[in-house]
Amino acid sequence: MSGLASLQREFQEYVLRGEPIIATRVEPGPLENHARRLAIYYDGYRLRLIEALGTDFEALRAALGEGGFKEACTAFIQATPSTFRNVRWYGGAFPEFLRTNSPWSQRAWLWEIALFEWTLTLAFDAADDPPVTFEGLATLPGEAWESLIFRLHPSVRLMRLRTNAPAFRKAVDSAESLPDPQLSESFTDWLVWRKEFSVHFRSLTQPEAWAIQALQRAANFPAVCEGLCEWAPENETPALAAGWLRSWVDERLIAGFDYAA
Repeated sequence: MSGLASLQREFQEYVLRGEPIIATRVEPGPLENHARRLAIYYDGYRLRLIEALGTDFEALRAALGEGGFKEACTAFIQATPSTFRNVRWYGGAFPEFLRTNSPWSQRAWLWEIALFEWTLTLAFDAADDPPVTFEGLATLPGEAWESLIFRLHPSVRLMRLRTNAPAFRKAVDSAESLPDPQLSESFTDWLVWRKEFSVHFRSLTQPEAWAIQALQRAANFPAVCEGLCEWAPENETPALAAGWLRSWVDERLIAGFDYAA
């Protein structure tokens, strides 16, 4: 290993893990303060990561308070050194860290807030794809609906939560008081997506969540209608699915379609 590569590796080991070998390479200066000079980089690295996490997890930071959030971030950074060139992606493992590590794991709403907020960031950064319009659907021949498959916008995300995590994000976005945390015995399905330049989210009924999941599996429209018979009479499912389709197009959830010619 070259002298420069060795120096870089030792410096990285100090910044990431506090390994002191690099200290012998630093000129002490007039005040013999080489340790203090090195600490600027050690502390600065962690402060930058905490700042980035605070940007991605605003509601979590509000729920924990500044001191509690810094404590959680510091523990996460210690356990999870960054492997990313772009700090944007560093927080991806933060929700799972909170779910599996005490004392945060004892409060389920904390890691669900983190998971929800991270999902919002993924929707925001997802690839763009021009949405389907009502005019485009109107041009379809009648027989196309027998095999029609819809493609969801790349930003669409589905998730299941047991807590009122979305209410924390709503409160932060509206500059309102945080709600009391709530933990339910059952799950609620949530839809997250980007419409133009804004991320949206809303809760779903069980049948609508199933229908969107069916679209994700590339089920055709007749198969979606058939599957909805679990929740509605067979003669009502086409109208039910058509009503959702209208709202999905209006919300810009549908980015394309295909059918057998």
